[in-house]
Amino acid sequence: MTSGRWEERIARAQHLSAKHTFAAELLKFYAHVASAQKQVYTGVLAACGDVRVRRPAGKLREELDLTILLPEMRGFLGMIGQYGPTPLAGAARELAGQGSEAWVKLLTTWWAAPSDGNTAADAQRKFCARAILTPYAEYLAEHTEPPVLEVMPRICPLCGVRPLLGVLRPEGDGTRRTLVCSLCATEWNYGRIGCPGCGEGSETNLAVYIAEEVKQVRVEACEKCRAYIKTVDLSKDGHAVPMVDEMAAVPLDLWAEQKGYRKLQANLLGM
Repeated sequence: MTSGRWEERIARAQHLSAKHTFAAELLKFYAHVASAQKQVYTGVLAACGDVRVRRPAGKLREELDLTILLPEMRGFLGMIGQYGPTPLAGAARELAGQGSEAWVKLLTTWWAAPSDGNTAADAQRKFCARAILTPYAEYLAEHTEPPVLEVMPRICPLCGVRPLLGVLRPEGDGTRRTLVCSLCATEWNYGRIGCPGCGEGSETNLAVYIAEEVKQVRVEACEKCRAYIKTVDLSKDGHAVPMVDEMAAVPLDLWAEQKGYRKLQANLLGM
C-alpha cells in the first residue's frame, strides 16, 4: 500500500461526512485516525523496507516489533485525546500518562487476542491498541507472499482474524465477492452466496437489506447463526472505499440490531 491508499480513505471519509449527517461525527474522527495511521504505516515502511517475504499461513500475528510502534504511541494517543469522543479521549489521555510499560502490555495482549472489550473502559483502551496496530498489520500483510488457498476460508488466511466486510466487484455479467480482514485488510475470494460466520449456504436462510441512504452498502444476515456482515457493492458506486463506506452505513447497523442480528466483527469505531 502506498500512502495514497490512506489519502483515499481520508478523502472518502471527508466526502461522506459532508453527505451523511447521521455519520458525520464518526467519519470526521475517522479521518483524523486515518491520518495518524498513515504516519505509522510510513514509519513502519521506512524501518522494514518494501520487500515481500514468506510467512506461514495464519501466523502473521506471531510477529510484532514494538520498537517501531512505541515511539509513535504518545503522539497517536494525543490525537485521540484531542479529536475523540469524550470517554475515548479521556481514556487515551489516561493511557498516555501511564507510559511505555502499560503500552507494551496493552499492545502485546491485544495483538495476541484481538477483541473489542467487555466493558466500556476496556473497549476504549482496546480501540487505542487496534487503531495503532492496524497500519502495522496492513504493512505485514502487504509485504507477505500471498498464500495459496485450496478452500475459501471464513477467517483471514494471513492473520486468522474474522472479516470486517464483504466487497462485490463487477466481473463478466455479474459480480465477484471477496471478504476483507478486520485487522490487516487482506482481501480474499469468498463464495457469492454463503455466511462468513457459520458457512450457511442456503439462500432461504440468508437475508439481504439495503437502505435508501447508502445504496452501495447492504446487510447480509444469516438466519441460522444470527450474524451479519455489511458488503460494499462497487458495481453501484465505483467511487466507494469499502472500509470507509462500511463505517458510513450506520442505518444498516441500526436495522440489523433491531432485527436481533449481531455483527460478525465490529469496525474500528466499534460499530
